[in-house]
Amino acid sequence: MMKRLPTVEEAKQEIQFLQQFVQLAEAYGEETLEKRIIKLYAIHGSIKTVTEVLNAERANQQEPIETSVVRDVIQSKASDPLHQLIRSHYLKKTRHMRKKTTRKVLW
Repeated sequence: MMKRLPTVEEAKQEIQFLQQFVQLAEAYGEETLEKRIIKLYAIHGSIKTVTEVLNAERANQQEPIETSVVRDVIQSKASDPLHQLIRSHYLKKTRHMRKKTTRKVLW
């Protein structure tokens, strides 16, 4: 649910951004495993789902891909606009988990 109703101009900007995102994702190549991971993450938005799809496609051909491999590809240095967009969204989405402060134990 939206926190507030956007202005017409904000809504137009959001629509334009989303259209560009869809075009980027649909036109994205899948020549390498890394690019396939980026495209699948853009489509599904879930590391677990990307891992499941890749492992289903590769059934009995090779070793299964771990979620850590998918996460590492997404977090790696962005090589193109879609990867950059996916990476920044993922890092923002997971910031709360990565920035947890550890409690210091006083002895």
